[in-house]
Amino acid sequence: MKKFFYSIIILFSLFSCDIKEKGIEAQEKINIENKFGNQVITNYDIPLKATDIAGNDITSQTEFFVDGNAINGNILNFPSPGTHIITAQINIDGETKASDPLNLNVIDPQSSTKILVEDFTGTWCVNCPRITYKLEQAVSQNDHIVPTAIHGSFNTTSAYDPFGYNNINYFTNNYNISSFPTALVNKDFVWDENYSSLQTVLDKNKPLGLAINSTVSGNTLNVEVKVRFDMDFSSEDLRLVIYFNENGLIHDQANGTSFYGGQNPIPDFEHNHTLRAALVGENGIIIDQNKGTNQIFTYTYSGNIPSNIEDINNCEIVAFVTANGNPIHTINVQKAAINSQQDFD
Repeated sequence: MKKFFYSIIILFSLFSCDIKEKGIEAQEKINIENKFGNQVITNYDIPLKATDIAGNDITSQTEFFVDGNAINGNILNFPSPGTHIITAQINIDGETKASDPLNLNVIDPQSSTKILVEDFTGTWCVNCPRITYKLEQAVSQNDHIVPTAIHGSFNTTSAYDPFGYNNINYFTNNYNISSFPTALVNKDFVWDENYSSLQTVLDKNKPLGLAINSTVSGNTLNVEVKVRFDMDFSSEDLRLVIYFNENGLIHDQANGTSFYGGQNPIPDFEHNHTLRAALVGENGIIIDQNKGTNQIFTYTYSGNIPSNIEDINNCEIVAFVTANGNPIHTINVQKAAINSQQDFD
């Protein structure tokens, strides 16, 4: 019997009358729902839902089976590809009500896992070199870590940053960024500055991938981003965000740490992956179509090169998909140099 992982423990009703009050009768069947469709990926949590004929949620009173073997809970997580039959049943007054079978095809994901790390920093911030250094070291170990440096510049002489992001308040207000430095992983949690916590995220499979193609013609920037889905995300609220970053920006960096030789300030420090513009807004655009299994959503952007760019040849595109939740989280991310094509990988 294959091993299946789970996270929610089934709670059975103590009184059958509670179930009957929900409209379940002995002759009725129950239904199994999987919002991600009949194709799912390995190493990804798949929640099941059980309903009666009236649509009442009876998941907590239902026992689920995979290939005839009972599992504890309603969360499936398959370690390897294969095909499986999912069934469910519920007992009422000694009578067993069963579901029709749900067939699942489990595949390995078509795209690799990448993670977004947003480093909230400033040239004036004496502690910021600590995270900058540790993030550089992490990227050198795994290039699937995609950094973006978001500089804060505030209305004081001591907190001025020439690379300050013009809408820094969006991040401080929406993601509770109350101090610099702070590094946010996938918009989901604050990085503890240990590489192992990033590797833990990288070890989890992702159900979608991205491809980027960008060109520059005169002062016009053209970007095409594609999102390919391994599972059905039609019921999910997804957004596509496109960052425009610049590398090789030179400015002295305040330093109160022992990193980079402990020099304060660090003269002519090179600031990389610096967010210069969010091409479709910090909140992105809604992915409103083509997000079913094996479908591809395509978005094309065309506009002027942002006026704050110092050297277009040092720029990069970072595109990622977020899902609404509590908190909002990034599903997967892709990075590509300007004037290049990065396919799904």
